[in-house]
Amino acid sequence: MDNEIAAVWARVSTEPQQTLDSQVARSIAELEKRGYVVPPERILKVDWTSLDLLSCPQFEQLRRWVVNKEINAIGVFDRDRLQAKAVQRLLFLSDCRDNKVEVVVCQGPPLQQDSDGEWVEFGLAKSKEISVLRAQQGSRDALRERATIKGLSTNNHPPYGYEFDETKTVLKANTNWENRSLILHEYLKGTTLKGVTKVLRKRGILSPKGREYWPEPTIYLILTDSVNYGEYRALRRESVEPIKRRGNTYGKTSTRRRSGLPLPNIVVEKPIITQSQHEWIQAKLEQNRQNSRRNGKRDYLLRGMIYYEGDNLRYYGRDIRHISWAYRYTQRGYKGDNPRTYLPGRKTEAQVEAKAKEILTSNQVLEHEMGWREVAIQETISKLDGEFKRLDRKSNENINAESELVNLRIRGKTSDEAYDRQMVLLLIERKWVSEERERITHRLADLKKKSVSLVSLDQLRQQMADKLFSDKFDDRRFILESLNTRVIVTTEGAMEVEFTIGGDENGGGIVLSSPLNACPQYSVVLFEHPLLAIR
Repeated sequence: MDNEIAAVWARVSTEPQQTLDSQVARSIAELEKRGYVVPPERILKVDWTSLDLLSCPQFEQLRRWVVNKEINAIGVFDRDRLQAKAVQRLLFLSDCRDNKVEVVVCQGPPLQQDSDGEWVEFGLAKSKEISVLRAQQGSRDALRERATIKGLSTNNHPPYGYEFDETKTVLKANTNWENRSLILHEYLKGTTLKGVTKVLRKRGILSPKGREYWPEPTIYLILTDSVNYGEYRALRRESVEPIKRRGNTYGKTSTRRRSGLPLPNIVVEKPIITQSQHEWIQAKLEQNRQNSRRNGKRDYLLRGMIYYEGDNLRYYGRDIRHISWAYRYTQRGYKGDNPRTYLPGRKTEAQVEAKAKEILTSNQVLEHEMGWREVAIQETISKLDGEFKRLDRKSNENINAESELVNLRIRGKTSDEAYDRQMVLLLIERKWVSEERERITHRLADLKKKSVSLVSLDQLRQQMADKLFSDKFDDRRFILESLNTRVIVTTEGAMEVEFTIGGDENGGGIVLSSPLNACPQYSVVLFEHPLLAIR
């Protein structure tokens, strides 16, 4: 055994540990007692926190030494310095046994490297793996309890543009608040993420890390933060193992986005936008993600806006020899009956843009809507108010009838059977009155919302005046997205375009729904548009 080569494996798995040198010293001393020689280049010292040790470059080097029979022994301070994943430890010990490499443990009982002993090591590693996972889960639970029970931030790291006060319950605006406000309002005006970074760089505003250039992911995180409208959320991100690693990384280097837990006791001073504007931004970001052209050869104005009525699937842009373009309906294995699988790109876009600009510029449209639609809504509200009064009278009659029935029962002028039967009828009637009142209440709230926001079309025209006649693709696209444009190809082969202003996830108001080749008859139901609140 004299002069046989050995390697030393020393590892720390948590930041406070500073025992690498002492691990190496103990391992070398134990190996030299057994007659091994440890060259300096065979000493591996690693700071590695992940359970997945096979991803560690230094451990891969150690495995190559074992497989290539370059060493005869490995010295480790403790068996838990090896893999915490049971299967990985079993494979490594099997490699050592097959290549006759002794694993020398300085602390604790020696490793059992025979075929039966490997299963004992498998069980020990499994118990270690479970204990580590439980500790990690305990840390996550402690963070959640800090947020849910104590109502405090989990990391005390304030969002960009704000800072915590002494009590950690108030977010106060700091010197970067104006920069955050600029980012949000630039995006609301239609500036792209890349455009926002250019605006910031042009003004000489440094990124949160002090760099001249703002990464687009940083802008994206600011836009998605609920702090913008005054709601602080904890646990919005979770560290996870990446699906595919880039370079020699380890541990939970990727992030999974969460909706987070709202903490109402943390007050956000000077919110920048309203909640409706925040929701509009999230919808715009999601729409951009879905409509990303990836490596497309051309920008398609109606990308993601054309649907076939038969199955509600989208058309896709198709470049034609870099000269023209079209929108095609193509599905794998398609055997349907779509009568128009091909739409000429330039002609279709011109027709849709013309109708969009007509909505935002035609005084006839505005006068038409501000006239009859307001009258219709007010008439409906008056009818519902009358229905409300009728239900109030019905409810009072029900209560009086119940009181009279109880008095008759007390005086013994009605039987138990008649009393029970009549009481059931009164309860049924009361339930019906309650349900009708609730339905009318929701209907009235909806109508009043529409009535208040009827003027939003004219306001939206003013907000978008600088983009209406722009030739830039981003401005043209922004107008169509703001109107929630949808081009529908019907099962009969006709084409209809729909525009919607405002609305929510439960639906919005149709501004225009008419064939592209016909004179439109407008039917507008407007809601407040997030752009209208920009000041």
